[in-house]
Amino acid sequence: MTVPAQPGYRPDIDGLRAVAVLSVVLYHGWPHVFAGGFIGVDVFFVISGYLITSIIIAELERGRFTLAGFYARRIRRIFPALLLVLAATAGFGWYVLLGPEFRQAGRHVAAGGAFVSNLLLWSEAGYFDNAAATKPLLHLWSLGIEEQFYLLWPLLLWLVHRRARNFLFLIGLVFLLSMGANLALAGSDATAAFYSPASRFWELMAGGIGAHLHLRRQPWGPRVRTQASIAGALLLAAGLVLIRPHDPFPGTWALLPVAGAFLLIMAGPAAPLNRLLGRRLAVGIGVISYPLYLWHWPLLSFGYILNGDKPPWQVRVALVAASFVLAFLTWALVERPLRHRAPRARLVTGLAGGMLAAVLAGVLVGAGAIRERIDARGAETYLDALNDSDFPGPGFAPYRYQGVLFEMVRSQAPGITLFLGDSVVQQYGPYIEATLAAQPRSYRSVMFATAGNCPPIPHAYPLPMVRNALCQPTVRAGYAFAARPEVDTVVIGAAWYGYFLAHSGGLLFDDGRRQLEFPDPAAMDAAYQALEQAIRDLRQRGKRVFLLLQPAMGPAFDPRNMITGSRLGRIRPLARIEPVRLDRFLADNAGPHERLSAIARRAGAELIDPTRFLCADNACPVLGPDGAPVYTDTMHMRPAYSRAAAGYLARTIAREPAVAQQ
Repeated sequence: MTVPAQPGYRPDIDGLRAVAVLSVVLYHGWPHVFAGGFIGVDVFFVISGYLITSIIIAELERGRFTLAGFYARRIRRIFPALLLVLAATAGFGWYVLLGPEFRQAGRHVAAGGAFVSNLLLWSEAGYFDNAAATKPLLHLWSLGIEEQFYLLWPLLLWLVHRRARNFLFLIGLVFLLSMGANLALAGSDATAAFYSPASRFWELMAGGIGAHLHLRRQPWGPRVRTQASIAGALLLAAGLVLIRPHDPFPGTWALLPVAGAFLLIMAGPAAPLNRLLGRRLAVGIGVISYPLYLWHWPLLSFGYILNGDKPPWQVRVALVAASFVLAFLTWALVERPLRHRAPRARLVTGLAGGMLAAVLAGVLVGAGAIRERIDARGAETYLDALNDSDFPGPGFAPYRYQGVLFEMVRSQAPGITLFLGDSVVQQYGPYIEATLAAQPRSYRSVMFATAGNCPPIPHAYPLPMVRNALCQPTVRAGYAFAARPEVDTVVIGAAWYGYFLAHSGGLLFDDGRRQLEFPDPAAMDAAYQALEQAIRDLRQRGKRVFLLLQPAMGPAFDPRNMITGSRLGRIRPLARIEPVRLDRFLADNAGPHERLSAIARRAGAELIDPTRFLCADNACPVLGPDGAPVYTDTMHMRPAYSRAAAGYLARTIAREPAVAQQ
């Protein structure tokens, strides 16, 4: 058998790296303009799988491969720039982040250094998780998946080679198993599909298959290479244009960027479009693509944090430009010198020790042993309220129905009360959990068929948000479950005012006959009608239905608006914190309030208005008796407040309908 040649340098692959990293950077800077740019990460996976597998197979055939040598090369390649970015992020975070933010950043530094960022983000994911833009190391999830893959893949190839087994069989088997996990999870658990290594390994394996074919099979002819180059570019372009963040991903959508990258790699450097990828500018960007990927997101994220909102476009342009400068300097002054420095063993040991120190420092920050710089004495009560949530709590158990994951709290009384809604319904989880635990014979079991930012209205769905890919199946499965005989009562609630106010947007009504986008009045009317019809259908089935209105909400409830000062100086609580005026809140939301009240009357639902129980004397409190905020943000109750104040839900879960609690 002919020994495969060591893979030579291919400038077109560096050019493909440039396409991938520019896609990601533009998406992060301007997500509504370059909405499909996040698929650049998938292109990186294919490239990485191709290059690493090519090197391993060639070294195995020459008898030069060792696991120690492989991991030493990975350390020299990955650690220098990553250590620099972790240190810079932690240092700047110490200076500008608040206590809870800094502790979370510490956990992310530790996870990034240990290459398990994807697993940490997976565990954090949920509607109540703070915005992705406020996590400066969010992007390290992809690096975690790559390195987890490289913990297993070289060892598998080495073992198979020693036993003279078929490489292609192993590659194909890993590809198929991972693809199966991807397809299964994409339709049932979008977060797991996105962050799980099991559902992502097939993308690296696509590159591995390409490496095997290049090294072990006859090369494609010129005509086929040209066709592959054109087809690959078209598939990649289609992915950038067609794929949107709200699509179930990876799923089948990821085949577009993966197949496109695979064909471009297989076409070889002489194919027409690949020659364009091999031009100097593209190659130059590709060479610095790794440090550019590492730097761009912390800069944009800190811009978001310091600005308090999306930075102006001029600021984003400046931050992206700065990321290019830092990427070049990192490559020229850190990566390139260290990669070729001798003695290499000492360098590898030093880099490994540095990464271990970074992980330890991150753990200490996450545990609060290393504190933030900002002086926030007196404001701790308000800062501690941020991100204070507990859904699903420990009393909940997952329940899968029609491929969708619900959450259930069981009791000893017959029957089930089903809650349909979004995160404004999820905030009642702590109350339900505590009530059923205290009196399991007096209250029915409760099922939550909910998803954040997902209105419980048939055919009304949120526009681009990755975490809401399950909105449509959740609403469908929720109403299907409501029809089951064991369900006695259905509670339908949501952030109604946020969806239905005239200035609102972000929802699409699509019933198969028409597509109407909020805030078009026709879209809102169609959604109101769909909700009313859904309630009528439940009533005709003999269900007791509650339409749960939204509690008071607004900026005054947000703990961040109860403090003053600067992230560049110190933080202090406001001298005076006023409650929300009930009459003003009702006036601001009068339109949706009246429409929903009318729907309840016509369709036979019982209306629950939380403001009748939570507000008194024309005031809705934003602080509890202990002086702490009752909400964690503008609209979500903290768990302790939910348990104490949500007694108006008792009649929805009581074994005897006459039981009430206020």
